[in-house]
Amino acid sequence: MRASDKTAPRNATRNASRQLRMYGLGFAVLVPVLAIGLAATPVSAQQSTTRDRVLAPAAALLPVSLQNVTMVQEREVRLSHLFAGVTDDKNSIVDHAPLPGERRIYTASHLYALARQHGLDWRPNSPLDKVAIERASVIVPTEEIEREIRDALASQDRFEEIDVDLFNRGVRIHIPTDRPMTMRVEQLSYDARSQRFQATITAPANDPEAQSVQVTGRVYTLVDVPVLARAVLPGAVIQQSDIVWKKVRQVSLAGNIVAQPEEIIGAVTRRPLAPNRPLRTTDLKPNLLITRNDRVTIVAYTANMRLTATGIAMQNGAEGDVVQVTNTASKKTIQGRVIGPNLVEVGTRGQVALN
Repeated sequence: MRASDKTAPRNATRNASRQLRMYGLGFAVLVPVLAIGLAATPVSAQQSTTRDRVLAPAAALLPVSLQNVTMVQEREVRLSHLFAGVTDDKNSIVDHAPLPGERRIYTASHLYALARQHGLDWRPNSPLDKVAIERASVIVPTEEIEREIRDALASQDRFEEIDVDLFNRGVRIHIPTDRPMTMRVEQLSYDARSQRFQATITAPANDPEAQSVQVTGRVYTLVDVPVLARAVLPGAVIQQSDIVWKKVRQVSLAGNIVAQPEEIIGAVTRRPLAPNRPLRTTDLKPNLLITRNDRVTIVAYTANMRLTATGIAMQNGAEGDVVQVTNTASKKTIQGRVIGPNLVEVGTRGQVALN
């Protein structure tokens, strides 16, 4: 008999024993597991009940989405300013609104905390999620600030007609859109030597959310000057109906500014002139009714007659000017007043020269 034939039964027996031991071990392990499973069934039911109680509030959370930028009119920030889909019964106040004209950023962590606190079904998609809240406002025009300063200075009885300019014209005062545009001038001081002022402007007046800014500027005295009421072309004769009065800053008036209407009426324009601007003497020229070497008529009036003679003008003359003329008959030179085109009137002394 071969050795392999002898060992075959022993190997078979050994393998069978090994399989039995494995099956026996598996059965021994399986039975306790089943027993544990059966015994654990009541515990699993209890855990299920507990889980249901924990998840029940989550099912009642209000689904919402995130706002982007919200313009707030009121003094409070509500949930609906941050989340879209918030119902009226959950629209609680969560913060004070920013000051007028300012903006506040709510980050993802802050928004998530608010959502959990107020029962909203929202989680951030990214740490970069945010909402910007801005308080609606209007900016006080610079002209309104200057008007308040002007009125405050005028009330001190030290000025009659003045104008003011702010040095810090870029100043910004924001007033809520639901408040009136009112201002209060405080701590106003004026230096007469430099003609400068400084003051504090508070707006809206008597409002708990009022903003205060300091302004500085200069005061200008205003004077009345005659100006043209309409645009005028070159060569036009200025009539009284063409003149109106305008208040301008005295410091802006140069030495050649025409200040009296008598200097304008009857004059002729040298160039095109715009309305509402002070006129300079170089803008006008006399309306010459007599030109030098022109033949003119010399007239003299007595109580009951009118005497005339022919003469030659020795100089140019506008209406009202006193010019010299030479009598062509007597060769005598006399003075007369221009009263019309090529017409000169002489007085009592000039009547003798007419002969």
